[in-house]
Amino acid sequence: MISDLINLKSNGEELPLQSYYEAVDYLLNNGADMESVKFFLSLNSFGMTKREVLYLAMALRDSGRILKYNQNIFEKHSTGGIGDPSSLVLIPLLASLGYKVIKTTGKSLMYTNGSSDRFGAIPNFNVKLTSEEIENVLNSTNACILSHNGDICPADKILYTIIENCGLERDINLLAASIACKKLACGASVVLVDVKYGDASVVKNYHDALKLAGLLKYIFDANKVKSVMVLTNTMQTLGQGIGNAIEVDDALDVLKGKKCLLRDICSQYALEMIKQINPQLSRSDIMDMINVSLDNMGAYKTFKHIVKLQGGDEQALNKSLFKPYKIANFTANKSGYVGY
Repeated sequence: MISDLINLKSNGEELPLQSYYEAVDYLLNNGADMESVKFFLSLNSFGMTKREVLYLAMALRDSGRILKYNQNIFEKHSTGGIGDPSSLVLIPLLASLGYKVIKTTGKSLMYTNGSSDRFGAIPNFNVKLTSEEIENVLNSTNACILSHNGDICPADKILYTIIENCGLERDINLLAASIACKKLACGASVVLVDVKYGDASVVKNYHDALKLAGLLKYIFDANKVKSVMVLTNTMQTLGQGIGNAIEVDDALDVLKGKKCLLRDICSQYALEMIKQINPQLSRSDIMDMINVSLDNMGAYKTFKHIVKLQGGDEQALNKSLFKPYKIANFTANKSGYVGY
């Protein structure tokens, strides 16, 4: 069966929706065996149409449990980058304003860590939740952080293995399908995707970042999901530190009211997402609500509540756990970027 699909791709044919469901079913039943690897390598070698990327995302979505809600659900995704703890600020910020947020996060494909790595710097923080735990955390705090290692998109986890082991990290089509499937499976109605590009990202140049953003918007539009696409050059960090624990500390500072670039970026993210479902609200009114939550530590209190309900050490947030062991100051003799 899979060999027939590979032959069709090698002949330049577009595979229909059913073929992708068959391929994903095979992936679930047989894992990352040789036939599965050959199939995804053929997609990489012979290319995919926009429709095929959509079909793969839908098949991966339907490989596991699909969450459904009678209210708007926010999701945020970043394709990598270094020194970017924006999710740790944005999630509790939106939740503190009364919006429901589900953040799905997986293992990073490169040396750039993901949200699960940053949340993992908080002792005992658990992202592998049961269905009942998801409901409890979401209803209690308005937000939940999930690993996709559970019953949501299980086929995507296997695809991750193939992508990582076969050097397909930069395949824009596979990357788009993998990102979108988890957002669709979690019932997201508004998604913000920060597509990073540059040396510190899976996507290396602006052209590919623009292509990835276009594919994701196409998939979300086809599924009636509102989306906000952001393109970010990774030559500059969004926070002030690099490293999971230090980046948690950066996020905590913003949640406690610190004014800095990271706060400005997260505030803008929140504003754009809220406008998607509340277009009647003025931008100035939304920004006022955001500033009140950050300045009065409402978002910080929500963050602590999320940490507590997901098994994390709430008291650790008040300690110097996230401070660097040593600090050295260097003064540049000219403006520019830190390179290597």
